Amino acid sequence: MIGLMQSEWLKLKHTKAWWLLWISPLLAGVSASFVPIEGVFQWERLLTTGVSVHAILFLPLMVAVFSALVCRYEHQHNSWKQLFTMPVKRKSVFLAKYVMVMGMVAINQFLFMLVIFGVGKVRGVEGMMPWDLLARSLVGGWMATLPLAALTLWVALVFSSFAAAITVNVLFTMPNMFVLNSETIAPLYPWAQPFLMMLPPSDSLFGGFFVSLESLLVAIFGGGLVFFIGGLVSIQRKVV
Repeated sequence: MIGLMQSEWLKLKHTKAWWLLWISPLLAGVSASFVPIEGVFQWERLLTTGVSVHAILFLPLMVAVFSALVCRYEHQHNSWKQLFTMPVKRKSVFLAKYVMVMGMVAINQFLFMLVIFGVGKVRGVEGMMPWDLLARSLVGGWMATLPLAALTLWVALVFSSFAAAITVNVLFTMPNMFVLNSETIAPLYPWAQPFLMMLPPSDSLFGGFFVSLESLLVAIFGGGLVFFIGGLVSIQRKVV
């Protein structure tokens, strides 16, 4: 497993993946730079504005980009057969790629935190940074991408086109604004879950909407398990 992780790292090391990590945080930072911050809860306003840009649109799309990138080398060089003839289990290959995707999502979340903190300092936001709120938002957003990462990696494994996983994500990310208004669909929709988990909570409702944390977690881990198993079955049956 360690060898597979090292191999995945080497394949991504000299790509543009690491520059892509900055896209969503920087766009969120630009948006947060223009939000009015007078009065109380200034940090919360910055965070909410940044999350609205980062989590509704760009975070789901970046997850698909990361999934496509970790499969790109094998598709481009037709090296799936060579990889599967090595003394490694196919499920270990899927797990290694999944860990790489989630690792890049974690870095993306950390960069988002740095940008929001930097914007707040530059704009002279008053009061202490609510680190507990920010940490909960970042970790929650990362957790919420677990099913999305499994699903997009599954798609990226099946289709050799780099654009396949990204296209699927674009199609399902665009309705996010409408889905988020649905109390029934929003908690179950993988593309909306990152936003719901990252938005500062309000009383017993998570993300300031009409969704409880418990129902969100059940949907996230349940969906993640289903998509992860689907990806494992797909790679086991993959014909090379």
